[in-house]
Amino acid sequence: MSSKPTVNKLLSMQKMMVQRRQQLNELKGSLTMRTMYRNVDMSNERIEEPTYDIKKVDKKIVDLNNVLFRIDSSIKESNARTEIDIEIDYDKLMSEIE
Repeated sequence: MSSKPTVNKLLSMQKMMVQRRQQLNELKGSLTMRTMYRNVDMSNERIEEPTYDIKKVDKKIVDLNNVLFRIDSSIKESNARTEIDIEIDYDKLMSEIE
């Protein structure tokens, strides 16, 4: 990304990254296995191996978590500095009914 993203764009990206992280966590939890059969000495031997390298899946999840943290922190920091031009009589709105 060459230009700085807007808060709206970051929120959209964040939503998609959360979904991707969820997919990867489900994949990690299921450890998708590939089953192969090998004929050894006239008997079939069943061999199961993971479809994905669990270390790579875990690294991708950690990377997503780090980016999601940075996005969340950046948005909160931006919100802390942003002033909104709106007039509200808070005391009047929150006072008892006369």
